[in-house]
Amino acid sequence: MPEHKVKGIAFGAVYSDDFAAACHFYSEVLGLEKEHDMGSAACFFRLGDGTGLYVQGKNRKTTYDADTMRVGFVFAVESAAATWDRLARAGVRFVQRGPMHMGGDDYWFQFYDPAGNLLEVLGGK
Repeated sequence: MPEHKVKGIAFGAVYSDDFAAACHFYSEVLGLEKEHDMGSAACFFRLGDGTGLYVQGKNRKTTYDADTMRVGFVFAVESAAATWDRLARAGVRFVQRGPMHMGGDDYWFQFYDPAGNLLEVLGGK
């Protein structure tokens, strides 16, 4: 394989205006395990599939609608319904009214983190 070819995605990145709120959301609400801090306004969460999520604070806030062009990523979960329930109990804002059946055993939905980043989930019922 030529050396210049992309071989995969190393990790996702989320940029937030409020690092403390973002860190709380990704660790306590989503349940991600923080691997290490990276200075006073960034950290890295290890995901179970060998990838990770970099979270950085101190950015300017902006807003996005569900149909705005952007780069995104989808969290793989065991149960979309259980993840929906956990996020709903935490007061998270959703785009859909519930997990949508995508065919086969897949259910999907979109939601916003505290900074307004649009995130997605895909998993079983």
